[in-house]
Amino acid sequence: MATPFPNHPQLRGNYAPINFEAQIQDLVVEGSIPQGLSGSLYRNGPNPKYAPTGPYHWFAGDGMVHAFHFNNGRVDYLNRWIKTPKHLSELAEGRSLPRVRRPDPDTGRVAADHQNGLANTHIIWHGEQLLALDEGSYPFELDSVTLDSKGYSAQGGALSGAMTAHPKIDPMTGELHGFGYMTGYAGSSMISYHVVNKAGTVIRSDVFEAPYPAMVHDFVMTADYVLFPIFPLTFDAARATKIGSPFAFDAAQGTHIGVLKRGAPVSEMRWIEGPLCFVFHYQNAWNEGDQITVDTVEFAVAPNFPLVDGSLPSYEDAQGKVVRWHINMKNGEVRQESILDVASEFPRMDERYTAARYRHGYIAAASQRQKGDGGLFHEITHIDMDSGTIRTWDAGLGNGVSEPVFVPEDEVSGEGEGWLLATVYREETRSSELVVLNAAAVDDGPVASIRLDHRIPFGFHGSWRSA
Repeated sequence: MATPFPNHPQLRGNYAPINFEAQIQDLVVEGSIPQGLSGSLYRNGPNPKYAPTGPYHWFAGDGMVHAFHFNNGRVDYLNRWIKTPKHLSELAEGRSLPRVRRPDPDTGRVAADHQNGLANTHIIWHGEQLLALDEGSYPFELDSVTLDSKGYSAQGGALSGAMTAHPKIDPMTGELHGFGYMTGYAGSSMISYHVVNKAGTVIRSDVFEAPYPAMVHDFVMTADYVLFPIFPLTFDAARATKIGSPFAFDAAQGTHIGVLKRGAPVSEMRWIEGPLCFVFHYQNAWNEGDQITVDTVEFAVAPNFPLVDGSLPSYEDAQGKVVRWHINMKNGEVRQESILDVASEFPRMDERYTAARYRHGYIAAASQRQKGDGGLFHEITHIDMDSGTIRTWDAGLGNGVSEPVFVPEDEVSGEGEGWLLATVYREETRSSELVVLNAAAVDDGPVASIRLDHRIPFGFHGSWRSA
């Protein structure tokens, strides 16, 4: 029998899960859907079916995907839980179940299980597959129209480790570059690096050693390099009994950036010292010879995780800001440049310019953030990375916007010519809508608002698949 959810900050308000799957045809649209906007927007996030039996973290909820299918001005919607083995076991038991992790009796190590995840963090289209991703598992395949679960992708058998939530697709080759951390067992300092060709076949999957075991959420690549920044959100299993988490931000370990020439063996990885900070997400990166530019959302320490003494980050330290790194590969120096001094997260761009010099960036922002607001972002902001011009649409203080996803106007449109799609939670009505913004004039407000009668809980990432 299902039991009530506890009064936990990440299980109330619009962090609380919804307990249903729905399919709605021909949603009400205020405004006008742009001509030519045809395809599907997918969004993924945590949505636990049952109340947790122990401590809960936002990252630990069962994956639920929300899809908006666009076709000739009409928009249909559906949402589905991702039927991972864990989710199916919970449905059978009628309660929340912890993921089973049994240590090896000889080594004491807990072996990695890449088919026992949550599939709750991101969702991408590659190799003619719709793939749900999380931090420690193989990609999980869904039907692109019905969202029916197909199971862990067959390509997982060719991977040397997990595929984390932020692989990069090279628009020039169609190749997907990805990675996984703690390869082999919990607490491992080994990292996997994968390359999957445009047909979905794994053509490379190597393993290298990082300076220490850590949570590594994202990475970047350029035309000539792949970069693996390792921040000191370190892992120590013994910490769990002391401070309640095996992960903690240990500033004494420093930041290390692994830089590898694309196509080179991992034995040629070069490690340089990076800025002491924490980054969940990167906007983009490119290089001009030995000069590498990386655009980040930088935090002073890791938000949502303790420091090594068990204390939590200060309110000020838990605010991300847009910062550009200038990396000189000749001497290993890294220079930081502030781009936007406003609470920011979930950076996106026109992904046709991934790994190349680009101009337009888009983020979820909160110029009026205040302590106790639950971490809401109420603005969608466009940054002209060349001129520094900022344009912002404000959904209203108390409302919450998702990460903005860019959709080009057509196949030949210039960079930034297109639309931004983002979900918006409306506090007054306790419901959500999907807004369509002109990416070149976000401050004009939505050209279309697509209404739902229910809310979409705050989630993580999403992507667009053209029809």
